[in-house]
Amino acid sequence: MGSLPRTIREQVTNEIRDQLVTGQFPAGTTLRETDLAERFGVSRGPIRDAFLQLSNEGFLTYQANRGVTVRHPPDPEDRELITSLRKQLETHVIQKGLGDLTDAQITKIKDALDHLQSACEQGDVARIARRDIQFHEAFLTACGGEDLLPAWRHLCSRMLLTYTRLTDYMKVFHEHVVIFDALQDRKKAAAITAIKANIR
Repeated sequence: MGSLPRTIREQVTNEIRDQLVTGQFPAGTTLRETDLAERFGVSRGPIRDAFLQLSNEGFLTYQANRGVTVRHPPDPEDRELITSLRKQLETHVIQKGLGDLTDAQITKIKDALDHLQSACEQGDVARIARRDIQFHEAFLTACGGEDLLPAWRHLCSRMLLTYTRLTDYMKVFHEHVVIFDALQDRKKAAAITAIKANIR
């Protein structure tokens, strides 16, 4: 029984996150526990937990007298900084850990790439965004970047609020193929170039 509330919480959190990424909750929208609990057919507890997690991730914010609201995307200057920081973080991890990558880890990264391909072929924007992040997380973890993941995830969350580049889904996939090929061949310079071209 103990795992069931956790599963419900995760399902609710994932659904709300997907709707935030796809713009179904515009910036500044106030989200109410009671409304979402009724919508998802759950108690207010999982909604409250989802609000807490998504606030920690950077999607939502609490404001006095307004409750929980959808955060505004970063302005262009801030987004440029966030993008730069994410590039620096990912390239730093690649520089340090690519040489230690094992074949088993390459297989896990390839699995993440396959999931991204499936999402791109289906044209599911929320799923593409999720699989995109999971691919990057897979190679960062494989290269020893676990300690940097919390900061990295927060940067990604801020960028996902403006995940609007999806006019050509398969182009997104092919950009990640270039990254994967460089990782598989243990070519640091090529991997870093491909990562910088992808993160924008």
